[in-house]
Amino acid sequence: MIFFKSLMRGGVHPDGQKQLSSNSEIVRLDPPRRLFISLKQHIGMPAKVIVKAGESVIAGQLIAVGHGSSANIHAPQSGIVDKIGKHRAAIPGGGEEIMIHLLCDPQNNDSAVKIDHHKKGREELLNIIEAAGIVGMGGAVFPTATKLRSGFNKKIDTLLINGCECEPYLTCDDQVMRQQSVQVIGGIRYLLEVTGAAKAIIGIEDNKPQALQILTDAASEDDNIEVKSLPTHYPMGSAKQFIKALCQVEVPKGKRSTDVGVVVQNVATCAAVFNAIRFGQPQTHRVVTLSGRALEQPMNIEAPIGSLISELVARCGGLKSKVSRIVIGGPMMGHTISNMHSPIIKGTSGILLLEEDEIPEYNSSPCVSCGRCIAACPMGLMPNRMAELIENDDLQGASKQGLSACLLCGSCAFICPASLPLTQYFTYAKDELSLRMKMENKAQLARRLNQQRSERLSVEADKKAAAKEAKKAAKRSRKTSPSIEQEL
Repeated sequence: MIFFKSLMRGGVHPDGQKQLSSNSEIVRLDPPRRLFISLKQHIGMPAKVIVKAGESVIAGQLIAVGHGSSANIHAPQSGIVDKIGKHRAAIPGGGEEIMIHLLCDPQNNDSAVKIDHHKKGREELLNIIEAAGIVGMGGAVFPTATKLRSGFNKKIDTLLINGCECEPYLTCDDQVMRQQSVQVIGGIRYLLEVTGAAKAIIGIEDNKPQALQILTDAASEDDNIEVKSLPTHYPMGSAKQFIKALCQVEVPKGKRSTDVGVVVQNVATCAAVFNAIRFGQPQTHRVVTLSGRALEQPMNIEAPIGSLISELVARCGGLKSKVSRIVIGGPMMGHTISNMHSPIIKGTSGILLLEEDEIPEYNSSPCVSCGRCIAACPMGLMPNRMAELIENDDLQGASKQGLSACLLCGSCAFICPASLPLTQYFTYAKDELSLRMKMENKAQLARRLNQQRSERLSVEADKKAAAKEAKKAAKRSRKTSPSIEQEL
């Protein structure tokens, strides 16, 4: 049903299914024999490999360097680089990516490399976060240092810490808050120093009472850190909705949170920041929720980046029934994959193995114009109208209706009585518009380069013509000029 009485516009209240793994404390995965470490662990370009096949590495060693808006990648375990090549990736639509294939030596993990973490100035703290390769662990996988640096020239008043975890099934952030509260609060203190914010607010949905109490107690000695309870309401964890709920401030269209004096970070990201600054540990592991009724024992597992999904499933005792769908992330905004022999990355928050009765039936029928999708949209859009335009291939018309503001949260599709695949419409349209824009930019660049070449050739031709004419003029001048002997 739609949850009307809330701190945000629209939204829905899906069945949480968190009870499957909410009581599972974090367990550590036994060191795998092999890791497949993708070079694309983040938004932006893939990291650049700095190791070679046959080279020995030790745990924590830098193996790929981030550039632009990408992030550093470190070896989660010691071992030997088997090769650098393609491997199946857990990405939408399947496919392969370039990865570092690491043959692990579980006996050689005591001599971990540590990044320099002794300098404590604001810029130095940011450099440590950057060196550690930390990315946002709430799903966006945006490099944390890049995000923080974007607010350096702006007045940041408030640091918001997202502990909502509003996606159904997922409980990894809940367990991080309950079991790693010291790291979370420690990371918040460091982030307050880096951002220059006067205060921090931790927002947690009220379906996590233990996390609320534990973090309230952990922050009790910090006057500038406040813990607030928020209603269980999807998509409360989305950045703009989260900011509106806690600060009563709306981020204007086309602007970022830093433009309204706010920086948002995920609780697991805070823990990673603490481990990097306090202990010099790069981001090489993450906590992942394994859930779904097809699993023998749903649980939360701390695993090395690059571990195969199949190994995490085996740690849960394997499967107890037929899997009808494998979802990476949550069921609302996650994506499906067809093969479990793909590795996790820094942004993998959940792996769901769902039985048939856990998957909604989509027998689409024509839109009945009920308006429920409009009421549910947290961005105040008209999903039914946008879908109609996209169906008629009028992507520009959909764009004018506000397609770029769509969060792809799935609230409209969840509430639609006609079971229209609205999220798929909007995903397709966004991807298609992005592709068309790239092609147009490429065409414009080609036209500009061609014009510059034509202008350059024209200038060169004019220079040659002028030089040739000057040469002819000089020759004529020599013929018409009287010689010295004639003058005498």
